[in-house]
Amino acid sequence: MADRKIDRFDKYMEYKGLNDNKVTLDLGISVGTIGKSRKEGRDLSDKSIELILNKYQDLDKIWLLAGEGNMLRDNFSYSIKDESKEMPPRKLIPFYDDVSSIGGTNMIANMESVSSASDYIDTGDWFKDATAAIRHYGESMIEYPSGCIIAIKEVLDKRLIIPGRDYVIETSEFRVTKKVQLMKDCIRAHSTNLEKYEDGTLIHQPFDIPFKLIEHISLVLGYVVKKNGGTVVFSNKNN
Repeated sequence: MADRKIDRFDKYMEYKGLNDNKVTLDLGISVGTIGKSRKEGRDLSDKSIELILNKYQDLDKIWLLAGEGNMLRDNFSYSIKDESKEMPPRKLIPFYDDVSSIGGTNMIANMESVSSASDYIDTGDWFKDATAAIRHYGESMIEYPSGCIIAIKEVLDKRLIIPGRDYVIETSEFRVTKKVQLMKDCIRAHSTNLEKYEDGTLIHQPFDIPFKLIEHISLVLGYVVKKNGGTVVFSNKNN
């Protein structure tokens, strides 16, 4: 039997076909709240439990709090099974339209704090692990059209950063999208646009960002862009 309330709620989420983003949307809580509850020594807060029980009224309170009895209240068991078959879960991620990443530090990205999503995007099967979506501007990363929406997955443990992958790196001064190289005490941020000045010097030169100055870092999973005529193009970095 699971010892923590979050472990039991995970079992309920699996049974109902729910994911973190759907629960976040249903409960109106901050992005990452559910994920942080799974960390060692953490659990669901009293406020989260109250919201969960109010929203998912088929979930048995005693089972969630103490692990005793059945997961579902008796009078809900049949209807929930039918509902889960008829309505497969949607993959919704928060889209922060007023948050942007840039290709180079010669541009200015909006660094004001953001408290709520502008909208939610249904990513379907394209970006299953995405935790958010933001705008990208600039020309230094040639694979991302300026103005496109990039799907990202926040990395909470910097030891899990993968060299050679693209990340959105945020400090107190700027937010950039770059291909990363791991150094001893920093990340070396590389551009993929290798355009040069007449003397042969790279226009978009690599630069170092000390680990201690990185406030947030997210893996880029891919991008979405609307072409002329309204065609929506998806590009998944894992494909």
